[in-house]
Amino acid sequence: MYYLFTFRSRANAMKFAENLRKEGKYSEVVSTPHSISGGCGLSVKVNDLGMGKKVLKMGKFSSFTGVYAVQDYNGTLNITKK
Repeated sequence: MYYLFTFRSRANAMKFAENLRKEGKYSEVVSTPHSISGGCGLSVKVNDLGMGKKVLKMGKFSSFTGVYAVQDYNGTLNITKK
C-alpha cells in the first residue's frame, strides 16, 4: 500500500515532494489517477503516511486537497480517501 497526497497546485506538489526528500523520505511525483477528480493532475506518492502528514503540517500547502490510500491488486487499483 502507498499514499497519494493531492494538490490543486503543481508548485505545491513539487514543494511537498522536495520537503519529504529533505526529511530523508522517499517520494515520487506521479500523475493523479482519473478516479480522483480535481487538482492539478499531479500527486505525491509516499510510503510513510505519518511522515507525509508531518511534512504537510510543517509547510504551507494551501492547495492540498486530500490524501488517498492506494492498494494495487494485480493492476487494479483500490483507492480510498483517508
